[in-house]
Amino acid sequence: MMSSFEEDLIEKNERMKHVLSVNIKKTRRSRKLSQQMLADMSGLHRTYISDLENAKGNPTLGVVIALATCLNVSVFDLLKGI
Repeated sequence: MMSSFEEDLIEKNERMKHVLSVNIKKTRRSRKLSQQMLADMSGLHRTYISDLENAKGNPTLGVVIALATCLNVSVFDLLKGI
């Protein structure tokens, strides 16, 4: 059985993944980049970009920094709304 603290952490993690996914997709599209183009720029696989945009991935801070750099935004911009 999980404690309320653990349940809260899981809920916050899911919310963060959702916000990140929306912001990556919105920013990528505003830059007129395909998932493949962003993947090529970042050195990530296109299916991983898709997973992130669908809140299925759990990226490291390094991945978030790489995507922010490629999209020419701050890490905060990708996480805002949390």
